[in-house]
Amino acid sequence: MSREVDFDIAIVGCGSAGTAAALAAAEKAKEGNEDLKIVILERADFDNRGGNSRWTASYMRMEDIDTPAPNFVEDMLSFSENFADRAYIETLHENAGPTLRWVESKGVEFDYLPTMFLTASKPRLLPVGGGRALIDTLSLRARALGVEIIYEATVWDLGLNDDGAVDHLRVRIEGGESIRLNVNSVIFASGGFQGSHEMMAKYIGRDAHKIPTVAEGGLYNKGEAISMMLRVGAKGGGQWDSFHAEPVDPRSNREEAGVMTYPYAILVNQNGERFTDEGETTIDEQYEAVARKIFYECPNHIVYMITDQKLYDIPDYEEALQTEQPPITADTIEELAEKLSIRPEALAKTVAEFNAAVQPGEFIHNKKDGKKAIGINPPKSNWAITIDQGPFIAYPVICCNVFTNGGIATDTEGRVVSNDNQPIPGLYAAGEMTGLYYGKYPGGTSVLRGLVFGKRAGENAVEYVAQATKMLT
Repeated sequence: MSREVDFDIAIVGCGSAGTAAALAAAEKAKEGNEDLKIVILERADFDNRGGNSRWTASYMRMEDIDTPAPNFVEDMLSFSENFADRAYIETLHENAGPTLRWVESKGVEFDYLPTMFLTASKPRLLPVGGGRALIDTLSLRARALGVEIIYEATVWDLGLNDDGAVDHLRVRIEGGESIRLNVNSVIFASGGFQGSHEMMAKYIGRDAHKIPTVAEGGLYNKGEAISMMLRVGAKGGGQWDSFHAEPVDPRSNREEAGVMTYPYAILVNQNGERFTDEGETTIDEQYEAVARKIFYECPNHIVYMITDQKLYDIPDYEEALQTEQPPITADTIEELAEKLSIRPEALAKTVAEFNAAVQPGEFIHNKKDGKKAIGINPPKSNWAITIDQGPFIAYPVICCNVFTNGGIATDTEGRVVSNDNQPIPGLYAAGEMTGLYYGKYPGGTSVLRGLVFGKRAGENAVEYVAQATKMLT
């Protein structure tokens, strides 16, 4: 580390994890009177920076800004069937409140804004302005402390020295030229691999290229950094053959065009048949499983939400219907079926059987009401209301990829670990490129962990560089 370097710390990625890492590193260096050169390398241009973070509402699984939701650790472990790293989750739980207070101190406001979940088992705190507010605020603060940001720069190679410590990056810049940056430490925060058809096919499987990203920011997440770290012996983590799924309107050009009103309707496949219990539980606890069924079990990976004019009587239904596209409507179920390329007699039979199965009881839109449809397969456990008030309504629904689950393993300090569970000197990672999730995604934890472990990685990278430099001087 006595050699000349281009940058002491390079952060790859300008999303919530990357900007948190950069700002935390700059603050830590200033606090310790360390004159360090810090840079963010971002593949996109300024207007598209930030990957997934730029487009997300950034729901956070918090009771309030200081308090994680009840059973935070237990839920995360249970959802993963205890495959997730307990120490990592406990660290997330312990640092969630203090980290959000740190973010708040930089100028980001938090509030309980309306969400697309009209029924929810856990609270959701949101930054006012969503993920874009996080990126804009944290990056501006980092720039004020001297952090450089280089746009349209794609890192394609990671080099270690003879001692196995981080040594350099190779970066392809606009125009195709490749340059070498000598660095003392790298923090990778460049997202998953949902933007790579090759990696999606390799890890997710057949037809994975047909799963669109939840927002165009995900297309920048091509997984090179994950592959680079695996090549130098980093350990993998998370469920590689899975991803966080969400049901969306395929016609929409909006980010996260969620169709979360289906619990008050029925979902039918291209054969006009129901295939799931639309009212099994609160929407925040079921939408991912339903989205997976759409992709893995339904013909052509598409289904249709079928309902009627009673949809418009549901308070705040607009919040749960994030598409800007209008519904497909018809005066009769048979006419609606023809517009959907479904056999009219099949859809009419499904709707008639569902209506006959609906049980009496009070409909309550914002909590499990026990209003069932029984004697049909599958049954409906809540919010079963007849579809009989035309004009009838349909929305197409497909599965989208919010982020991939497989990634790089880190310790609780954000250090990338080898397959021998030893930290790779100078190498850190945070955010969606780090592997944590298995099975069911615990909603409202992704951006939160990006902030928490981005901040920790930034602070610890400064300590690593400072200590290593002192040993050589």
